[in-house]
Amino acid sequence: MSVELQPVVEIMRPSEQVRELSTFVPGATTDELLHNLLSNLTGLLGARRAYVTEIAREGVSRTIASWEDGERGPVREYAISGTPCASVMRHGIHVVDCELASRYDLPESSLGHGCESFIGSPIADHDGDRIGQLCVFGAKPLHDAEMASALVSLAAVRVSAELEHRRHEAELYRSEAYSKAIIAAAADGIITVDAKGRIGSFNRAAEKMFGYAAEELIGQDIHVLVPEPFRSKHAGYVAEFALTGKSSILGTGREVPARRKDGSVFPIHLAASEIVLEGERCFVGIIRDISEQKAAESSLKEAENRFRAVFDQRLQLVGILSVDGIVLEANQMSLDFAGLERDMVVGREYWETPWWKHSPKLQRRMRSAVAAAAKGATRTLEATCMRADRELATLEFSVRPIMDKAGDVVFLVADSHDITEHRLAEEEARHHRERIAHVSRLSTLGEMAAGIAHEINQPLTAISLFAQAGRRLIEAEDFEKMGDVCHKLNEHALRASDVVERMQAMARQSESKKDILDCNELISTAVRLAESEARIRDIEVELEKGNDLPPVYVDGVQIQQVALNLLRNGMEAMLAANCCGDKTIVIRTRVLNEKEVEISVTDCGYGVPEKNIDKLFTPFSTTKKSGMGMGLSISQAIIRAHGGRIGFRNNDTRGATFWFTLPAANRESNDE
Repeated sequence: MSVELQPVVEIMRPSEQVRELSTFVPGATTDELLHNLLSNLTGLLGARRAYVTEIAREGVSRTIASWEDGERGPVREYAISGTPCASVMRHGIHVVDCELASRYDLPESSLGHGCESFIGSPIADHDGDRIGQLCVFGAKPLHDAEMASALVSLAAVRVSAELEHRRHEAELYRSEAYSKAIIAAAADGIITVDAKGRIGSFNRAAEKMFGYAAEELIGQDIHVLVPEPFRSKHAGYVAEFALTGKSSILGTGREVPARRKDGSVFPIHLAASEIVLEGERCFVGIIRDISEQKAAESSLKEAENRFRAVFDQRLQLVGILSVDGIVLEANQMSLDFAGLERDMVVGREYWETPWWKHSPKLQRRMRSAVAAAAKGATRTLEATCMRADRELATLEFSVRPIMDKAGDVVFLVADSHDITEHRLAEEEARHHRERIAHVSRLSTLGEMAAGIAHEINQPLTAISLFAQAGRRLIEAEDFEKMGDVCHKLNEHALRASDVVERMQAMARQSESKKDILDCNELISTAVRLAESEARIRDIEVELEKGNDLPPVYVDGVQIQQVALNLLRNGMEAMLAANCCGDKTIVIRTRVLNEKEVEISVTDCGYGVPEKNIDKLFTPFSTTKKSGMGMGLSISQAIIRAHGGRIGFRNNDTRGATFWFTLPAANRESNDE
């Protein structure tokens, strides 16, 4: 609503005009009030022009109200430098009572062009900062500069108050509009209630949540949204608050049931607060429908229970670790196995848990395995763990990374299997295999008795002959040749001792002991054992040593037993074939690849008949008239126990080649 301004009459007394400067016109706009003020001020002072200005930017002002020659003037922007307005902004009230043009250069475009006098007063905001000015330009010199200055200052105060009022109104309007927009657009329901429990406002989210239109609920009791039996309790809370002013829900949030228009009940999270408006208490409730959240929580709980049931019933010992190795979870099997409680392991570094505390070396290996898994690698090792009965168990352990879709490791899974009984069975099988191998060696030595006797008889005969010769030299007091005789005696005695030592090594029953050995030297010893029998059978044993063979990590006696068994089988095959020409059996060593060494025995017998191929390595299967059929079966068990392979192939011309491989020794072998 605007109020029409009355023209200022010339006969209005000065006291009336001063009173007019201090009077607000009800219902008038700021623009009307400012122009009315400027009109009265120019009439009172007999001035030509009056302006209310504001700072537009550095060094430039803008008029927000203008009164020029008895009517409204246009909005202008002007530079204040070199004008009396600049003095007002710098120093405050400024009065030029006459000869304005002689003091300032005022071009035609300036506010004061053609005027004789000037009065200016700054306009300040609520902080006291100058934001503009009220300036009056007179066509004539001032008669009473002091009175004029007071009137302009009074008018400037009035302008400042009006502008401040306008600013407050604008801010209040923006605040209210902003608040209404936030409430209307809020995803949560917002309800206001007065002290008597009557609904004052109901936003769109609340309408959607409860199924009511706001018009249906404004003025209604809030209990309409509360289901029984909670409605009566809520009425009691309201009554108690009215009496005591205390509430357990204000300023906090809680989960409560709510009732929709259709009567259905659903869970909500309610946060309430109290405000006072114009001396009256009212309450604001912010409501969030948590139906989906509760359903998700229930589903998650069920999934967690299912996971826990499966996780705890697994026969493996399973742990879930963070990327830095902290135990997040452990299944019940792993806890019961070692007699532990969950809080003894969860939250601790995996390698520091009681499972591994019995061995610092094992702790270091566990830490290294976890670090590798955190980088994306899977690590497997054999470990020991102290059981609940304080006995050490042997576990097959692995830790592997679990990655997200981006390939980043998010957590680790460590699981173990108790292989104690399996290892005990393997150990028993190893002992059994060694006993059978020992019996086989004794049987082989028995079969080689004639050759061994011949092998020993030769150096013994030579010793006897050289002893007799030595005695005759002594009787003849011919001591010059005794040195040679004694040397020969020693040489043949060592030869006999070497044969006996080899026989003892083959016959001795002891625990299997692996060493890093030279493959060529190992096979050379086996060849020397076989040579005595070969000479009796008029067969030559030829050893072809490979070059640059890596060492092997083996039980030397067992590998010699395999090589000797293959050599004897080859010689027997050659005798059965009545070889009349070249009677040479060849044993070779060579590098098969960077990880394996191959030893092969090639004879010139009949080869392996096709009907015997499938059962060649089967126990008690033999083509010999007097054989037990255990040699190749035992050889196969020995080679497999060493991590190698054994097989054969029939030669293109005649005979067969039996071969076996041994893994090359490495650092891990040496550390075992």
